[in-house]
Amino acid sequence: MSEPVYVKYCPLCGAENPHQAAFCARCLDGDLTTVPAEVRREAPPELAVVPEPAAPAPARCTLVLIEDPGVTFRVAEGQTVGRTRKADVLLAGVPKLEWISGAHARFFRRGPQWFVQHIAVTNFIKVDGDTFRGDEEVALHDGSVLVLSLTAFRVKLEGV
Repeated sequence: MSEPVYVKYCPLCGAENPHQAAFCARCLDGDLTTVPAEVRREAPPELAVVPEPAAPAPARCTLVLIEDPGVTFRVAEGQTVGRTRKADVLLAGVPKLEWISGAHARFFRRGPQWFVQHIAVTNFIKVDGDTFRGDEEVALHDGSVLVLSLTAFRVKLEGV
């Protein structure tokens, strides 16, 4: 006969934790400091705890300057890009910067799909060769080529 295994069960979510745990590893809110350790319960197979899948990586959109792939700009959902502080992401150090508007484009997501929207009064954007001068919402894909006026970027999407 094997030695009994002592564990603590979370009072909030019921998860099994090591006997020395102070907080629940599953829900992170379960205070186990006053919970006594007890012999591990034998759960019927249909009630056995199945580990939750790992949380997906956060979605990210990165603009990589085609002329110099070492120049990148990370854009979060809802942010704007442009050449002045009117934009959330300042595109400094890129060629033909004078042709990019102060706040040129806005990036956002719907579910896993990223979009870009031209928000400047003048100028234009191109996505994979198609030109947009209005405020259309244009879908982006990993590897899309985005041109802000005359400056080209490759779009890198992660975690989608």
